[in-house]
Amino acid sequence: CLLLALSACGNPGADAENSGGTEEPTQQETLVEYAVEGLGTFTLPEGFTQEAGEIAEPLPTTYATFEKDGYYIQANRFGTDAYEMAGVPLPADLEDYSTRSGVQDSVPEGTVFDYDDYGNYAAQFIQENGQLCYYVLLQGEESFGSIYLTAPKDQFDADTVAQWLSGSVLE
Repeated sequence: CLLLALSACGNPGADAENSGGTEEPTQQETLVEYAVEGLGTFTLPEGFTQEAGEIAEPLPTTYATFEKDGYYIQANRFGTDAYEMAGVPLPADLEDYSTRSGVQDSVPEGTVFDYDDYGNYAAQFIQENGQLCYYVLLQGEESFGSIYLTAPKDQFDADTVAQWLSGSVLE
């Protein structure tokens, strides 16, 4: 159970709530930095609402959510304290992190992570509710985490969201 908590999981319940936008993203959008203390910096188009917080149980986790026009993004960070509490070693790298049960339990069976054209170590899949998901794994200096972006099919452009997320950095 604790190992599952060492990965980011999307918020499937939020997907149904956030499927009503009609604006499509364009690569010409100006990206701005959204800094979240204890988590990292994320590059997204201007106008996303942002909420952030920390969870102490079952393991220390820092998270943030961003929403705009049907896009829902959840970012999570687990530091060395979380891995120590769980009694498991910090992953060696992103490839190792992608094989951890928490990450694997967050994606459909058979999902493959790979590097995209922007350097993200990511996987793309369709959720049961029809939302498209772009799931990026991140490595900080002494932390691992992820960004889980969902959007309706008619708004989702993998190249655009990959570009948005490529500037994101964990603390």
